[in-house]
Parts: sequence; C-alpha cells; structure tokens
Amino acid sequence: MSTNTRTVSLLGSLLLAASVLAPGARAGGFEIPDNGTFALGRGGAFIVRADDPTALILNPGGLTRLSGTHILLNHVLIWENAQFTRQPTDLPEGHDYGFDATATVENDKSLFPIGAMFIATTDFGLDDWTFALGLYGPSAHGSKKYPVDGGQRYLLTELDTVLLYANLAVAYGVDDCWGVGLTLQYVMAPQVKLKLVADATPGGDLNAYYSSADVEAVLDMKDLTSFSAIAGAWFRVIPEIEVAVSGRVVPANLNLEGDITLDNVPGQTQFSDAQREITNSSASMDLTIPPSARAGVRYRHLDGDREVFDVELDVVYEAWSMIENYDVDLEGQIQLFTGSPAPDTQIAKRWKDTVSVRLGGTVNLLDDALQLSAGGYYESGAVPENYEHLDFLSFDRFGLGLGVRGAVGPVRLSVAYAHVFQEDRKVDEHYGKVYQVRPIDPCPGCDSNAGWSGVPANAGKFESSYDMLAFGLELDL
Repeated sequence: MSTNTRTVSLLGSLLLAASVLAPGARAGGFEIPDNGTFALGRGGAFIVRADDPTALILNPGGLTRLSGTHILLNHVLIWENAQFTRQPTDLPEGHDYGFDATATVENDKSLFPIGAMFIATTDFGLDDWTFALGLYGPSAHGSKKYPVDGGQRYLLTELDTVLLYANLAVAYGVDDCWGVGLTLQYVMAPQVKLKLVADATPGGDLNAYYSSADVEAVLDMKDLTSFSAIAGAWFRVIPEIEVAVSGRVVPANLNLEGDITLDNVPGQTQFSDAQREITNSSASMDLTIPPSARAGVRYRHLDGDREVFDVELDVVYEAWSMIENYDVDLEGQIQLFTGSPAPDTQIAKRWKDTVSVRLGGTVNLLDDALQLSAGGYYESGAVPENYEHLDFLSFDRFGLGLGVRGAVGPVRLSVAYAHVFQEDRKVDEHYGKVYQVRPIDPCPGCDSNAGWSGVPANAGKFESSYDMLAFGLELDL
C-alpha cells in the first residue's frame, strides 16, 4: 500500500471513529490499572514492551516499534462491586425515619458498559519517525447511583461524569533499539454531575439519617479546555534486556464551571419550585489530574532472533497528594426559608501519592500467531483512613489479569479479563472526616456544646472490588 493511500485511510478511519466514539466515551473518577486490552492481560506491566498503539498512552517512545499504519479499536466493560453500610449513630435520633438507614446499599449502576478507545498510527513511509492520533477515556467507572433513602444519602446519591482525551503523538527512534516520544493531550470534561442529599435545616439539632428539610443538591459542571502531555522512552540494553521510562509530565488542570439546583427528596420533602430556586446561581470547582512517573525493565527469552516469552517488572508513581479538598465555589441566593447566600462547600480529601508495582509477561506460540499473557499488581490507595468516599474508591488493591491475542494476516484480536481485590474500610462516626452538607446552618459549630463539629457522612463500612473485560481489534494496513 502506498504512503498516500495509507494516509487517506488513516485520516478517514479517524474521522469515522471520532464521530462514533466521542459522544459515548465516558469515564469518571480516576483510573483502575490499566488502559488497553493487551496491557490489562499483563497486569498493567506494559511500559517497556508497549508495542501496540496504546503506547500513545502508556509510553509514546514505544510507537517506534510500529512500522507502517495501524488502527486500534478497544473496548472495556467495568463492573464496580461497591457496598456501604452506615454505622449506627451515637447522635440523638429524634425522628421516625421511615427507612432503615443502617441497611447495606450498593451501586445500582454496577456495570459501566462504555469504555471505548480509538488510536491510529503511521510512519508515513519514514524510517525513524512514527505519528499517532487517538481518542479515549480513562480506564475508570463513570456512573454511580445509590438510593436517595439509603444510609449513604448525605455522601452521594448519583455521579455521572464524562472525560475525554484527544491525542496527537510523535516518536523518533530505531524500531529494534530505542525510541523517544511525546503525546500532547487536549482534555475535555463535557459533564461532571454530582448528586447528594443536603440538610437544609435553618438551625437546631444535627440529624444523622434524616431531616424534614432535606433536599437533593445537584451539581452539573464542565470544562472543555484543558491540556496535558505524556513523554516516554525505551532502550534495548542487550538483546535480552530492555528498560523504559514514561509519565504524565504536564498535569491536566480542570476548571469546572456550571450550576447548582435543588430537588425534592422523593416521598419526603415537598418544597415548591419557588422555595427550591437558587437565584443567580453558579458553581465552580478545580480538579487536577496529577503528574505521574513510570519505569520498568523487561527480560526477553530468545531463540535466535525470535522472542519466545518475556517478563516485565514496572513501578508506577502518581502524585495524588495534589488533591486536598473538593472546593466548590457557589454563588446565588437560596430561597428555602429566609433567602440566604449559597455558601462555598468543601469536601475533604487529603489524598496520598500512590505507588504501584506490576509484574507480567507473554508467551508467544504458533510462530507468534497466538500470545498468552498473565500478570498482577499491587497498588497503594490514594484515600487515607477516615476520608473514604463513594466517588473514588482508591484503597489498597491487588489486581490479576489474563489475556489472549491472536493474529490472522493483518488482523490481531485480543481479549483480557482482570479482577481487582480491594481492602475493606471501616470509618467510626467519632473519626469520620467527610461531613454532611448543611448549606444554611453549616458545620462546624452547629452543635459545639455536644462536642460534634458536624455529622460524618462517611461513618460505616466500605466494601468494593472490580471486574474488567476488554476486547481489542488491531489492523495492520
């Protein structure tokens, strides 16, 4: 195929994929290792090998391993198995709640079915250069829904987010010796929608489970103009040993802006439209996708020039300590009772930097027409004790992956499955640091004589795990 023909094919495929994938490539929260079917089957240990188009994301230097033109379509299904059981409160109850606030609740949107990725690469007939375009969402679970009358109601009732990365990459190197590369990212968050129940009581007692002035607060924000960059390189030290480094060298700073509205809690409150109105309302929040660093070493077992199998060990560091709080700036007048200004809201996070150690490999069979992969990893949690939340379940975790990839002519098909085990977390009501939102009579200070600075909304037990099933189709044009 001529260079011009490959180029026209590449651009046409990219435009088609962008029109199909962009509206539905939804993701939310933060990533579960790792993006790409082949990488998933190796337990995320794919920084050094990075020999398919997902190198655009994991290590742009690896794009130099790809000659000619390649098209990759990838899709992942993610199941989030999450449960929360509210701890019985030590606060005076004083209400007939009408529901069991300490019953275990779970995410009603366990399956997140939309995790599409499209990447196209080409060398344009050049010996040492490779170029790539891509559109994808992070490997994450983007939708959560919990009962509005559950024990988690003051923590979260619904979350629906959309995050997209549009990518342009270039790499330079010798395909069997070394490579360096850079991926520039245009980051878009067309929707970040969060719902939780807020206690709109104008004064008085703290209410752990229920208040007659409860309303469901809805934050709906977006940002379409953020940027980031990923750099990477790899080097073959000797025929059997390769090393690599990569990472996000420019953090993506999202400046989310939108609106806040108030809804009645079904079956509980019946405020009129005029009462629930927030005049001149607006909401804004800054959110950072932090820098990261990856490093790895790979052993290749050779039979002559043929690679029989490989084993790779990687370490990944992510600077999540940059996120200390969700600081939500609110404007407008709340009309529920007396017409008070909408106060700024802070949800404490105090996240920690994370470290992941990954080990995986692949066996090549049938003259490399069939490849079997396996791997696993350990990753430390970003969420410290007593700051647990249902929006981002990043606790200490172990992941195991299995994958298979087969080639028929210019077509490569891959399938991978991974299970992620996460530790259970328990938060005592006396130590919980994520407080119930009380917009009119906020805490702390609402009942200081009782020794409480607010109602911990996250008091209880968190249980979670993930299942991931990925499919990939790669064409060598």
